[in-house]
Amino acid sequence: MGQVKVFTFEKYHGKRDIGSTRIRVHNLIKHWDEADLYNYGDKADVMIYQKVYASYNYKLPLTYPAIKILDICDPDFKDTPDIFIKQTMDAMDAVVVPTEPFKTFLQQMTDTPVHIIKDRFDLTEFPEKKVHTGKAKTIVWYGYAHNVGGLKLAMPSIEKRGLKLHVVANSDPTPYRMCMDSRKYGEEMYTFAKYEHPSAYKEIQKGDICVLPPTNRPFDMFKSENKTIISQLLGVPVATNAEELDALLEEQSRTDNINAIYDKIKVDYDCKRSIEEYKDIINACTQSK
Repeated sequence: MGQVKVFTFEKYHGKRDIGSTRIRVHNLIKHWDEADLYNYGDKADVMIYQKVYASYNYKLPLTYPAIKILDICDPDFKDTPDIFIKQTMDAMDAVVVPTEPFKTFLQQMTDTPVHIIKDRFDLTEFPEKKVHTGKAKTIVWYGYAHNVGGLKLAMPSIEKRGLKLHVVANSDPTPYRMCMDSRKYGEEMYTFAKYEHPSAYKEIQKGDICVLPPTNRPFDMFKSENKTIISQLLGVPVATNAEELDALLEEQSRTDNINAIYDKIKVDYDCKRSIEEYKDIINACTQSK
């Protein structure tokens, strides 16, 4: 296989603590002996571009002799007109995405094979799963603040049931403003913590139930289930609507919900599985050269 280098979204844009880079790169290279982060000028046998597109010279990757793989975890290119997404995919030996709908969508644009590698996690970072006691009192929601639209629509249901809300995000999205009595709810029932990895895991565990309502944005169908899986690995069951929320209010129902899936998701979402899938893709690319 040789040396694998990963050119990350963080590196390309000069950013830090980007969730997609942590999940799809940093988690893996900690356990992947042949893989390391790319620095400008490095040579490699395999180059993985994690949300790095050939924006200004889309023919440039064609001149690079290594096996080239484009890892796309979300359709952010739709809002960026200077990204040549088709030409970038055409210049690759393979494309990797986290979900089946995204694979189907992108495969219509290119003859380059598109593969699925799920968002997976370094299980050593997770604390012991939450132990549930008593009737649910606190709901948790977490994520990027600009994705709070679904939660705002759910606020009347949360308020009606007398449940507290704990939000863990990059900034405070103040979803309580959608409540019938927003001032009282915000003062007495709402708390916010800034999302900082990995301490955010303990913040998420302050909730008895994680509420992740769906949104109606068309491209959200391509997104992975990583928020659901993170919550479940922490022992916090997930509700997407009022009926699911009501079904999880009791201690036993929450415990049963997590116990039914916990062992399986620990196997299915271990980042070491993603490494093996990457190796299979790299081997297939090598054989087709």
